[in-house]
This record gives sequence, structure tokens and C-alpha cells, in this order.
Amino acid sequence: MTWVTKPCPKPPPPKKLRGGKCGASTGRPRLKNRNAKRKGSAFPKVRDPEFCRWVVTLPCVGRGLLFIHRVSMHDTDFYGLWRHRCWGENTPAHIGKHRAQGVGDRGRVVSMCQALHDHYDTQRGKCLESLSAHTLTAIARDLQQRWVERGGAP
Repeated sequence: MTWVTKPCPKPPPPKKLRGGKCGASTGRPRLKNRNAKRKGSAFPKVRDPEFCRWVVTLPCVGRGLLFIHRVSMHDTDFYGLWRHRCWGENTPAHIGKHRAQGVGDRGRVVSMCQALHDHYDTQRGKCLESLSAHTLTAIARDLQQRWVERGGAP
């Protein structure tokens, strides 16, 4: 049996991308960081800064709860679980979708200390083992109802 080798054509060279100032690697122009008309917000109509300022005056939703994983260095061991001790300022935490996805504040924001907020954002699955998404949604809706009863705009 005789082996015959045939030449194989070379693949075409990759196309060079044309781009803007910073978009040479993607071929698209760089997106602007800020829009002067909107004063920096991509979704200005769904923001409610007054509601968020009110929410952070409330205690953290995880204060004193038991977590399977340690949330911050201040948490204490409690028979194999971790009792959460709040650390840092309270911040408005969006549950479910984030602000970057165009979600409004009312009915989707709860108060979390900085340690729990960071843990929730980076390890959402571990955090939802102790604080279920259903519980967080119920708390957020309750906060919205309390805001309206308090005299905030519906």
C-alpha cells in the first residue's frame, strides 16, 4: 500500500478589526461612561434615591441570623453555623436583578450591612441557602408597602 500526501490549503489570515479609540480589540467604539442629559444614570426613571435613603436607616436583614458559611470576620461560631454580626454601613441591596439591568428600586431593595451585601453579590448561591429569595422578596415588598403608608409616592 502506498501513502500519498496531498497539500492542504492554508487557512486565510484573520481579518484586522477596525475600531475606535479604545475599541481596537473588539472592533466596536468604546461606550460612553456617562450621559450628560441623564446625569450619569442609564435608567433614571426607575431610581428612587429617597426610598433608598430611607431603607438604609432600617436594620440589616441578616442581623443575628444563622448562616451555613461565614459572611464576615465578625461572625461567631454557633454549633457549626455562623451567627451573623453586622459590619460596615447599611447599604440598599437589590434582590434578584441588579440596577444595571434596569430594575427599579421600590419592591426590590432591602437593607444589608456592607459585609452581607458583598457576600450576597459575590456568592449569591451560598447566601440564598440561609436567606431565601422568597424571604428577601417578601421583605422588599413589605418595605415598599411601609414606604407608601409612610407617605412616600406609590
